[in-house]
Amino acid sequence: MSTNHAPRASTRRRQVKALMPGVKREKPQPKQPETWGERLRHYAPSVVGPLAVLALTVVVVCLAVILIAGLRVSYLPGSIGQAWLSVNAAPMRISGVALSNAPTLPAIGIAALIASRVRSATKERVSVLDLAAILTLLVGSSITLSAIALFMVTDASYVYAFEAPNPAAALFAPLGVHLIGFIFGVSPVVWRALARRVNLPELIVDAALAATRLLRNLFLVSLGVYLVMLAVQHARVGEALAAYPHLGWVGGLALALLSLAYVPNAAVATMSVLLGGSFDYADASVSLFSTTSAALPPFPLFASVPATVGTWAPALMLIPAAVLVRFVLTRSFSLIDAIATATIATTLSLLMVFYTGGAVGAYGWVGANPWTCALAVFIWTAVAGLATWAIARFRRD
Repeated sequence: MSTNHAPRASTRRRQVKALMPGVKREKPQPKQPETWGERLRHYAPSVVGPLAVLALTVVVVCLAVILIAGLRVSYLPGSIGQAWLSVNAAPMRISGVALSNAPTLPAIGIAALIASRVRSATKERVSVLDLAAILTLLVGSSITLSAIALFMVTDASYVYAFEAPNPAAALFAPLGVHLIGFIFGVSPVVWRALARRVNLPELIVDAALAATRLLRNLFLVSLGVYLVMLAVQHARVGEALAAYPHLGWVGGLALALLSLAYVPNAAVATMSVLLGGSFDYADASVSLFSTTSAALPPFPLFASVPATVGTWAPALMLIPAAVLVRFVLTRSFSLIDAIATATIATTLSLLMVFYTGGAVGAYGWVGANPWTCALAVFIWTAVAGLATWAIARFRRD
């Protein structure tokens, strides 16, 4: 007797339906991590992966530069450590010269990379424990890689011109860059949910988002103004380049890349000046109202620093004023919201200044003056927000 049975009708219908054109089969949902270990393993590729790839890239680039330049391979460990710290906006010391004014374009790129990976990892449903796991992985990998780099530089300092930087700055400056990437990677929806969870008003999140957008717009406008000034002063750029008659194509490429990496630093300094603050270097400063000149190093980006300031220069404050007007017209303000936005914008501006400015050997502090920039940001933002709130209240009354 045959044991083969024809398939049931319901089974046949399910099979046929699954194969019918135009009918989409539902993909099984991936299992969400439940334990702490599962969370760490789940998010490690998204968080640790980018930093590991970045570290490998630094190793490859340093090795290539040493081989092309014909240097000894013994330079490699110290070069790798110093390069890691430099691209993460950490200070360094070479031959007794302090350089805490690090180029910030690489750091911006790293923060953007981390933000994109964090956003991708948290685009689905995410819990507080998931965010804690991501943050733990990020902090752990950042501190570990920076500690290895610090050890490499310290070990090389006994033989070569490298000098070990301040350990706290070497560890926490890169960590700050990576945490900025984490903060921007988490969506505003999640930040609002977290604020509700800890009983914080969502107004704080909205004020932080508004302050970030304002500073971003001020930064972009200042970048445009700086590039225009640099183009106007193209003759001085040529004079700066003439100070390197035997640079060669390799040196010229290195100088061009270094100048490009420092462009965000110049944009923040320009933003400070446009808002009524100042750009300080050596014992001199430049603002829209006065300038005191001092000898500058032959670096092309300094070509935009004017020797004198015209009487028309304060009119340039109309540029940030236009940005502020557009900003206040796109949202409404309460009294608390206006004060919170101004306070957060001031804090963020201080962070920008301290990352884009710093000591440069005998020149001392080179960059936007932190306190005048912060005061200018607070006054501009607070006045604009409070004026908008007052006008809206007057109209209601």
